[in-house]
Amino acid sequence: MREISVTPITDRAQFLAEWTVLYSEQQNASFFQSPAWLKAWLETADSQLDLYKVASSNGSITELLGFFVVTPRRYAGLGQQEAWFQDSGNQALDAIYGEYVDFLGADDVLAAKRIAAINAMMKAAPQADSFVFRNVTAEMAEAVKNAADTFGWQTRILREQSVFVCELIGAAFEQNLSKSLLTKINRSIRLYEERGPIDCRVIKPGADFMQPWRTMTELHAQGWRDRGEKSVFENGTLNAFHERLRDAVPQDVHLFEARAGEQTIAVLYNFVHGDRVLNYQCGFLYENDNRLAPGFVAHYLAAQHYRQEGFRIYDLLAGDAEYKQRLGKQQSTLTSLVLEQPTWRNKIRKMLRH
Repeated sequence: MREISVTPITDRAQFLAEWTVLYSEQQNASFFQSPAWLKAWLETADSQLDLYKVASSNGSITELLGFFVVTPRRYAGLGQQEAWFQDSGNQALDAIYGEYVDFLGADDVLAAKRIAAINAMMKAAPQADSFVFRNVTAEMAEAVKNAADTFGWQTRILREQSVFVCELIGAAFEQNLSKSLLTKINRSIRLYEERGPIDCRVIKPGADFMQPWRTMTELHAQGWRDRGEKSVFENGTLNAFHERLRDAVPQDVHLFEARAGEQTIAVLYNFVHGDRVLNYQCGFLYENDNRLAPGFVAHYLAAQHYRQEGFRIYDLLAGDAEYKQRLGKQQSTLTSLVLEQPTWRNKIRKMLRH
């Protein structure tokens, strides 16, 4: 008999061990569900977080796992108390930004148990004014909406983002690119070659890793400063997470550096997962000459490299940036949404929003 339970996580190591066993049995789990990702997250998260495990078991066999955090009420009166699915509600920690968020389990189990698992979470945290779900898969988003309907809660969509990927099989990648884009990329490459040969390399964690990592974070920060904003790499919590992640799975973390002569024009921060490479962050050398397109060039060269290495997908992850739309094909949509319980606080806050 399948049963769903929600229990406090008092031993994070034990929870990680359970997750690792279930993950090892899955065919379609994402990199963001990997034990390495979860381990780095748990080690970076505040030890005082109010963590809960959601599990579905068939007899003694665990078939589904997830977790959520219940935050303290922010302040008296209209202050919200929230539950966050596989997130924390802490701005610094949530900058880590997982994608393809869902319960862990086989496809058929998830299809059968998602709604019941979400309802179990809602029952287990009646004090929460709202449940927040970020970057969830289309299947998970639909289950969240159905679960809300069951309880009479309101659903509010925060954000929907397309996911674009480059298919690397055969000539599929080049065939998907427009003539105008290929012209733009080739022109930019020729201009860069005036400085010296274009050289690309993949760097894995080790003695040579930190210099290109610093270059990537500096280029990323400069790009955001030029827009009047801060870089995520100014966040010490996020940096600590990524240090733990690359220590845990150095073979699955790549920096792809593109150089023109002696000058670095781009560094891409990628994850490797099965036959898929995921581009998570990047830093580009932007210059006044708008004929130079370091982002398009770097992603184009990276896709070519990974195709030659036998990978099937170069995943640009969520976002509607121009380079993603022009280089890739839309594969799916990730949704961030919040379920709001019909509490007096939420009713007043809804009136104030309007």
